[in-house]
Amino acid sequence: MRRAAPLGWPERVDLWDRALAVVRAHFRGEGLREVSTPVRVAHVALEPYIEPIAAPPGLLATSPELAMKRLLCRGSGSIFQIAHVFRRAEIGARHSEEFHLIEWYRVEAALAEGRRDVEALVAAVIEVAGGEGPRRWESHGILDVVDETLGVRLRGDEEAGVLAELAAARGLPLVAVGLDDHDLEVRRLAAWTAFLSEWSDRHLDPWLLARAERGIHLGDFPPALAALAELVEVGDGPRVAARFESFVGGVELANGYQELRDAGDQRRRFVAVAGLRRALGLPPLALDQAFLGDLEGRGLPRAAGVALGLDRLLMLAVGASSLADISLALGAPGHPADGA
Repeated sequence: MRRAAPLGWPERVDLWDRALAVVRAHFRGEGLREVSTPVRVAHVALEPYIEPIAAPPGLLATSPELAMKRLLCRGSGSIFQIAHVFRRAEIGARHSEEFHLIEWYRVEAALAEGRRDVEALVAAVIEVAGGEGPRRWESHGILDVVDETLGVRLRGDEEAGVLAELAAARGLPLVAVGLDDHDLEVRRLAAWTAFLSEWSDRHLDPWLLARAERGIHLGDFPPALAALAELVEVGDGPRVAARFESFVGGVELANGYQELRDAGDQRRRFVAVAGLRRALGLPPLALDQAFLGDLEGRGLPRAAGVALGLDRLLMLAVGASSLADISLALGAPGHPADGA
């Protein structure tokens, strides 16, 4: 049930206090240690459509991911953080240029443990907010849902031209695939990124809303969309990305990886993203050579990592329709307009 009005300020403060407490209690009860990494950084993880905010002589962190992984390389063990992160021009009912990201890494853990953490955090935060959480959780392969909604069975390793033809035949013309002058990896990344965006808007969102009473984990992503996740063998088909995205009430809350440990593979993926950004006319972003050096030299331990948007979870927990209804920001730039 949706609330008729935003929370009052004393209610908001109480909500955040209780939510922060249960998040910390969960991870400390699981043996993870809390860290706090810098908000201003020299480099961010390269993403096609996530834009950092300049904070000379550096950037505001879009995620604590690279900093936390460098701590893992130095023997930190399993860690978590409730971080302030910043992403330029992300403003709307469910977006803010500044928000809170719960990020955690379990050393020597499987990705299934990250999904269980997501379910536990969602239940705990919704409970202290007095809301009603998902009746149950389900896991689906993302290409299985593509098949269910589009009627086409993709392997996940289709090249740009093949994917564009298959998508166009089902009413999904892809905008960012005409990159003939770019290398294979850039073209494949462009095609799969465009495909997932178009398909999500037209087909995934209604599919999720029809299952709004359930929590949904989507996994087994195509290799081109692996980002910072390992590739793994599943049956006789091509390898898939060991990553998942979690949704509640049709809203994306979390993103998890079995973390990529190979510095060469990670460099190639960042280079492909940098190539796509150039092709799309986006501002150039330098690779984090110190992070890549730690992957190659010190080495990243086997780990499962997850990031979860706390603001969105609180919005859902109280039945609000906008982040402005639960925000503690009083006229801060980059935030939704003040609520009550």
